[in-house]
Amino acid sequence: MIRRSIVAAASLAAVVVGGCSSPPPTTTVTTDTACDSATTVAIDLPVGGSRIVDAIHDGHCILLPGSASAQEYVVVAYAGQGDATTDGVSDRYALQGNPAGASSVVLARQGRAFRAPYGGIAAARFDSRRRADARTLAQSPSLHPSALLHRSVTPVPVVGAKDSFFVCATLDCNGFNRIGATVVYAGQSGIIYVDDHQLTGADSLTNADIVQLGTVFDQYLYPTDTVSFGRESDINGDGRVDILITPAVNGLTPDCSDGRVIGYFLANDLVPGNLGSNAREMFYAFTTAPATLDCTAVDRSRALTELPPTLIHEFQHMISFNQHVLLRGGSDQVEWLNEGLSHFAEELGARVVPDAACPAAPDCFAEFANDNLLNAFSYLSNPEATFLAVPADTSPGLPERGAAWLMIRWLADHYSADTLLGTALTRNLEMSTTVGADRIAQTTGVDFATLVGNWQLANWLDNLPGFPQTGLLNYRSWNFRDVFAAGYPSVFDAPYPLVPDIATGTYARTGTLRAGSGVTVRFQLPAGSPAVPVRLAASLGGATIDGLLLPRFAVVRTQ
Repeated sequence: MIRRSIVAAASLAAVVVGGCSSPPPTTTVTTDTACDSATTVAIDLPVGGSRIVDAIHDGHCILLPGSASAQEYVVVAYAGQGDATTDGVSDRYALQGNPAGASSVVLARQGRAFRAPYGGIAAARFDSRRRADARTLAQSPSLHPSALLHRSVTPVPVVGAKDSFFVCATLDCNGFNRIGATVVYAGQSGIIYVDDHQLTGADSLTNADIVQLGTVFDQYLYPTDTVSFGRESDINGDGRVDILITPAVNGLTPDCSDGRVIGYFLANDLVPGNLGSNAREMFYAFTTAPATLDCTAVDRSRALTELPPTLIHEFQHMISFNQHVLLRGGSDQVEWLNEGLSHFAEELGARVVPDAACPAAPDCFAEFANDNLLNAFSYLSNPEATFLAVPADTSPGLPERGAAWLMIRWLADHYSADTLLGTALTRNLEMSTTVGADRIAQTTGVDFATLVGNWQLANWLDNLPGFPQTGLLNYRSWNFRDVFAAGYPSVFDAPYPLVPDIATGTYARTGTLRAGSGVTVRFQLPAGSPAVPVRLAASLGGATIDGLLLPRFAVVRTQ
């Protein structure tokens, strides 16, 4: 768990970090960079200056100038594509920087293993499947905006009232069980039901615990999400969101080796008449549970710590479905951006919920920010291996979620009047029929491929000692170098996860570029060195790289 003493380190002076992983395997080859004047863009930058180069239309080579004094250039070769196609946009690449005919070292990056957040891979996969279900439902004729008229008006339930609900019977949610539950909390925005059948031997939640959770939802989670993303629907006319705490959620993951499902939202509940629809706005949440052979116990403290971030995350999904599908008759938000916004909602909880509202955690920043930091560390440990624009038929893993959150965080820092909370940006992203990278470009007024390049540079340059922290190449709201360094080695396995390759004039690397990600290299040119051509191609000395990737160089001079 990240403590405030770690997160608060963002306000302190940056620390110097160095390499922390084992050197990658190498193979020596001899080849030619095949750069000529017609395909080469000469780089002429002051220290701190940067440039984005289109590797198809501007030139597939850049020329780093020689100088009488030592210089360093950070180069990110990346795929600027933001389309989340079925299989994802990716292809092989070779990045080469050396005088013609020189020997080069071919590098292949090795990523590090890193522990998952509490919900883990199982929760991420389950969440992804529910988003896929929502995209399918968005095509239903019954979800035309005219169908928003209330089909009935449901009286607001009171404490002690009973009801019954459909719940997912399996992890695939291809069947439903029916359970009974009782209202324990009835608030202005949220109603909390507790399953009438709890697990024996569990460290049970008390009525006071439920009231505490409902109060946090009413006072902080609900207003934060609705201000940041827009309003949810109200298909049953009661003006409330129902929260069902049930062992049925625990039962979805009887083997917790890949984590466990903590809670979820089903778009199916917003389609009255569909099989398994509860015809209302609602969430499902796990409860306390005894230890089993394959799962550790969920005690009161753990449940109360995990539930608020889960609710603010899932509520964003509910709002997003309403804004894109129910209100405007469009398609559901693309998954990588939908998840990025929900993880951003968790960060908002860390920033707005007071510590007194998180009695089971060290503080609220720890409670709400922990998973995002873990995911971000996982992504930055090996960006090349991770999609930002995740394939439509693939569940975003924890590194992909880290990438999406970092991208939204960076965009909010630079393209919203309120750079800390990012309200103008997030509302504009959701209140539209346009989704994904296209909507990001519309909202910022900058093409997506250019945004990706500046963001990738910021992932290395943010609070880098000696580098000016102005312009776009940083995070205004975080000092990730201090955050990760303060958690090393107790929480994180390195003081900073991103470790660029270092090239001293001769360099070559092969791998795969994936939509929205790339490889970062520090080209260190000693005093008196000649100019160094750097080529991005499909293979060493081979054909031009696939233009569908929207391949780009992002270049900055750091010395």
